[in-house]
Amino acid sequence: MKKLLTTAALLILTWHIYAQQLNQIALPVIDYIVESGDSVIIVQVKLPQGLSIKQKTFGLVRSVFNTPGDSVITVGSGRCQLIKGEYCYYGLLKKYMPRKPLPGELLYTDVTAPKFYAGKLFNAISHNITLNSVQEELIANLATVMQLTTSEEEMPLLVKLQEDVKLTGKIMQEQNNSQNMLIAEGKFKTQKLFAAMQIVTVADIKYFLEYINARPEKYAAHTWKFSEIMATWMISGGPTVIK
Repeated sequence: MKKLLTTAALLILTWHIYAQQLNQIALPVIDYIVESGDSVIIVQVKLPQGLSIKQKTFGLVRSVFNTPGDSVITVGSGRCQLIKGEYCYYGLLKKYMPRKPLPGELLYTDVTAPKFYAGKLFNAISHNITLNSVQEELIANLATVMQLTTSEEEMPLLVKLQEDVKLTGKIMQEQNNSQNMLIAEGKFKTQKLFAAMQIVTVADIKYFLEYINARPEKYAAHTWKFSEIMATWMISGGPTVIK
């Protein structure tokens, strides 16, 4: 009987481990920024519901792009020293910091989450990004993508992003908007922007999401109308990630 109970306990533990996964996300630094002695600055982040962090987990704080001319830099790094409920406190080593961290900057760290589908949409969203429609209705954020369990469940959100880009292109073309530029390079070369927006595919949406994840500096920590940032990417030639 004791052996059977031990086996059952191991099975439960194995299931629990399998049902969890480790992912890196960016969490905004909040207002609690305190110097602890001469060598450490403590920063605080708030965990979204359902996520956890282990003590001593490494974290990296990066600045945020807000205005043209901003350059994104690594502000500091350190480990999680204290966990109080939904709040985690990281000690950053001052001697490696070019300046003190600011509220709203992003701490990249590993979190443990219930198992979900970490696809291209999650990878982009993980930089503390929210994607809205042209009507400013939510399409995807961290909470929505972490409810997905398969690529099939991700697809309707990708289609929503595609439809939003196509609708925006149609509306802008009908309004004869002056931003209807000729695309000079990339897949949509020689086409006018608004016409090109109306023929985007789900594959194009995935290429752009991959680009956001690979080059998150100008996107991270912001809420965006997806069609607007994709239009800018298309005008720039739609650069893609080399695999």
